[in-house]
Amino acid sequence: MSDFISKKIPLEETLGEQLRRRRHYKNLKIATVAKILKIRPEYLIALEEERFEDLPSGLYGKNFLKQYAVFLKLPETESLTYWEKQLATDNQQNPFSQKIVKSRKFIVFPKIVRNILIALLVLACFLYLIFYFKNITSPPLLIINQPSKNLLTADNFLIIHGQTDPSAEVTINGQNIINFHHGYFSQKINLKQGLNNLVIKAKKKYSQDRIVTREILVK
Repeated sequence: MSDFISKKIPLEETLGEQLRRRRHYKNLKIATVAKILKIRPEYLIALEEERFEDLPSGLYGKNFLKQYAVFLKLPETESLTYWEKQLATDNQQNPFSQKIVKSRKFIVFPKIVRNILIALLVLACFLYLIFYFKNITSPPLLIINQPSKNLLTADNFLIIHGQTDPSAEVTINGQNIINFHHGYFSQKINLKQGLNNLVIKAKKKYSQDRIVTREILVK
């Protein structure tokens, strides 16, 4: 005698009823079947009660039904066909099902926006750090207003006027200039007969040097 109850699921008996009846026929408890098939008991109960929406989505729920039907020796193809028709009917009866899916996608959308904003914030911080380190390591401004280049003079001294960053230190031939006023400086330099080379250097705490040279010829 064949182990199958029937070759087709009768119209008067649902898939869930066949699963439950066949399990009772084999005198099996849900916990026993769950242990054998390694399927959670609540999923087996959901199959018997045809609460397909409580099953995992995709192939997982379908595979659970396939395993359960084969275990109970019910027609596998008939069972899966019934499953698919029932799901299609449920979706048609619930006009909000597609809206629910769209709402889930909408929930994901803000996460994408949030991740983009976080990435932009990180990028902005990174660019700020680059700008900050570049600013503190770049040579400061240094403008020499007087003397001009290649100056010829009969005087044995001259006044150097210039401008730099207020936080910068200025040296002329290695000697510090301390009379700053908002970045402007002025210093008297004694000259010797013949060619005088002036090396004017400006430097902030962590910056590179900015160097300007002048050659002064004393007649």
